[in-house]
This record gives sequence, structure tokens and C-alpha cells, in this order.
Amino acid sequence: MPQSAELWIKLTLPGSGQVGPGKVQLLREIREYQSIAAAARAMGMSYRRAWLLVDEMNRLFQQPVVAKWQGGRSQGGASLTAFGEKLVESYDVLVRRSTEVNRELL
Repeated sequence: MPQSAELWIKLTLPGSGQVGPGKVQLLREIREYQSIAAAARAMGMSYRRAWLLVDEMNRLFQQPVVAKWQGGRSQGGASLTAFGEKLVESYDVLVRRSTEVNRELL
């Protein structure tokens, strides 16, 4: 049985970059695991790729979306900043509302 269609929304910030479902999912995983490495493992991507995406997002906006901290012997971690939480929340609202509006078309 075919699954229902879904919207795939990518926000393009002129001259800066893009934020789409993959990066937002990475942020969700960082929120859950409090770790970029664990988030990367959960998504099946390399730590380096995840770290580069986080770095890109942190540079994309005037304020960071992820706060990283270092500690001794594997005690580092990461969490979403208040802005990062707002970004995930706003993206989810945008997708949900767009899906509702386009339900008949989908």
C-alpha cells in the first residue's frame, strides 16, 4: 500500500546556506543524546560530517544553534541553544502547517 506524500521543505538563506529536514533531524538527535557523536551514530553518518553540519549551521545564523563543551576523557557534549530549539520548533510548525494547507494536493 503506498504511503501518503510528504512535504520536503528546505529553507534557503540567500548568500548563507540552507536548512532542511536532514539538518533539523541532526539537531533533534543532538537534543536527545546531548552529543554530536551519538547523534551522528543514530543517523548513520560520520562524526566528521555531523560536526561539519553543526559548524555550518552555527555560522549560518547570527547566533549559534548548538553549544559544544569539552571535558576530560570523553566527557564533552553538545546541546541546542535557545535559538537552536526555536529553529527546530519553527521548522516543525512550518512543515505541519504547510502539510495541513496542502493535504488535498498531497
